[in-house]
Amino acid sequence: MESGTFLDDRIQNEFKRFVEIRIHTDHPKPEFAYRGKKLQRERFKLVAAPYYAVLDSSGKKVYWSQGAVMNADDFLEGLRSAPTTKQP
Repeated sequence: MESGTFLDDRIQNEFKRFVEIRIHTDHPKPEFAYRGKKLQRERFKLVAAPYYAVLDSSGKKVYWSQGAVMNADDFLEGLRSAPTTKQP
């Protein structure tokens, strides 16, 4: 997705609403991969690659995609389903 869907200008524009956090479960250093898998399993109750989750400001998962490359239209629809938090 990083070399395709995420490059779409609409996706890039929508990403501006979010803070990106990456958990690498396939890191070349085994200790980092282990910690990433442990964190993903504890937080999301699974280990999948790729796995993309959108959380609201309280940490609730509001959208996710796992295990398949999505086209830009479908991923964009998912991103847009996430609520917007009003800034003070």
